[in-house]
Amino acid sequence: MRKQENKEQLSYTTYTHPDHKRWIVFVHGAGGSSKTFSRQIAAFKKHFNLLLPDMRHHGGSQDLELLSKEEMSFDVVGQDILSLMDDLGIETAHFIGISMGAIVIRMVEQLAPERIDSIIIGGGVMKLNRRTHILFRAGLFFSKLIPYHQLYKMVAHILMPRENHAVARRLFVREAGKVKKEAFKSWLSLISGLKNKLDDLFIKPLAVPTLMITGAQDFAFLDDVREYASLFPFVRMAEIPKCGHVCNIEKADLFNKHSLDFLLSFKS
Repeated sequence: MRKQENKEQLSYTTYTHPDHKRWIVFVHGAGGSSKTFSRQIAAFKKHFNLLLPDMRHHGGSQDLELLSKEEMSFDVVGQDILSLMDDLGIETAHFIGISMGAIVIRMVEQLAPERIDSIIIGGGVMKLNRRTHILFRAGLFFSKLIPYHQLYKMVAHILMPRENHAVARRLFVREAGKVKKEAFKSWLSLISGLKNKLDDLFIKPLAVPTLMITGAQDFAFLDDVREYASLFPFVRMAEIPKCGHVCNIEKADLFNKHSLDFLLSFKS
């Protein structure tokens, strides 16, 4: 394992083995960190080299430059990951994203499609439907009135309300609480303005083999994932019963099995 933190690039952790040639890049969601994937490391490092970055202003990447609202975009976040891959000499990789990590991966694909071997999305945010769009717009409004860490808890309970979602909910609240106030506002503003952009991004298929894994209790985003998979039958989908939004934490064994069965089906 190698862990790297500095103020000029994304903080990241790698797991490498001299016999492994292929890489997986893990992309966490907004408010999370690379710790989101702690339950994947042992299973995946047996077969692949792993790169786990913390996105701009998250986890160990807190001190990266805070951009203005006009400058901040998912293009920038995607380019951060590509620049890190360049620094580490990673030409191509499989990508695994959770929640809004799906959007970041989509941006990476638009910027440099040749860098992506395949994509796995867990609990993917494919659209902001009316309900979730209102939720994030309301969050942006209330961020001016109540402490932002209280908003984390509110959003976590709305998106992950059931008792069996508690572990994922606690992890989200803990990691999101580390995001600084101004960075939080910047990301919330970015997310709340996503609706039209998402409609453009996910109206067409991803250009590489894709597996979408979702919890059957992910009420906010499940229907959109089902709709996307139905539009493009070559996109594989696995639905995990009795599971909420952050399926790689809540049902890690099943998430890992579906993912590895998919990844190991490709020739080396």
